[in-house]
Amino acid sequence: MKLGQAKVISFINLKGGVGKTTAAVNIAATIAKGEPIGEGSARRPARVLLIDLDPQSNASLTLLKHEEYDKEKTIVRLFKHELERNDSEDSFDLTEVRYESPIQDLNLDLIPSGLDLFDIQDELVKYQRYYLSATDILFNALNKLRESKGKAYTHIIIDCPPSLGLVTLNGLALSNYYIVPTLLDDYSHWGLDKIIERVDTLKRCKANCEVELLGILYSRIDGRANDKNTRWDGEFSKWEQQFRRRFRKLDTRGINSLVFDSRISSADVIRRAEAMHKPLIAYVPPDNNIRKAKDRCQLEWDSLCREIRDRMKALKA
Repeated sequence: MKLGQAKVISFINLKGGVGKTTAAVNIAATIAKGEPIGEGSARRPARVLLIDLDPQSNASLTLLKHEEYDKEKTIVRLFKHELERNDSEDSFDLTEVRYESPIQDLNLDLIPSGLDLFDIQDELVKYQRYYLSATDILFNALNKLRESKGKAYTHIIIDCPPSLGLVTLNGLALSNYYIVPTLLDDYSHWGLDKIIERVDTLKRCKANCEVELLGILYSRIDGRANDKNTRWDGEFSKWEQQFRRRFRKLDTRGINSLVFDSRISSADVIRRAEAMHKPLIAYVPPDNNIRKAKDRCQLEWDSLCREIRDRMKALKA
């Protein structure tokens, strides 16, 4: 599916604690703060929308302080409205739950999540509307946002819940790409088979779904465990060979591995930034040592965003 010129990327993993939300937030923020998009006279500042579909709402609370977070102003209202409305009513207006630029000087808007999204997951199974699928609710609302008084986003980043239910499928169905953050350990490929299988099924059943795997991201890397990292990386490579044939397009575009070259280290400064309700790029450290640690870590996010850009260009070619 297409939402104007916006590139839509979903972040998903069935495991918790793998840095999925941290990746979604910091990639969104780094893109929003980065170089203008496009070429020549078409160049324009990046404008990013982050959509939090995870009921745990960690992405939302990274960008919003507790006193700013309104439990009634979340993505839950979209799904509740769609479940309850009759055919004569208009679909939901997402501007009602959008936070515009919650981080100062950052071209990043937010549609937050809420705990009630846990309950919505079960109710969506019963959803029936003859002209709209349960997997198309988010796309329909975003398309309306784009076509009315909404902003023209260059990127939409979606933090999906750790499940393969209908809320996740709403994110994947409208995405151009998906990224799977994972730890570099013995279980790094746990659940990847099921994610790939579900995405393949979605694409077979929905002809206009064009989502493709952009890459696997190793996050929270322990730089002191080099021997173990090398061994686990080798184990993942063995797993990758089994699935390589399903990603022929990556091969033909010169992408040699499902895994990004860029890796994100485990860093206390990221947790410090999150505690201050900021992505790393917007965090102002209190002393010089922490500032140096922030700069080193931000270089990793910068490198990853360049690699994401290059992979998108290669896959589009």
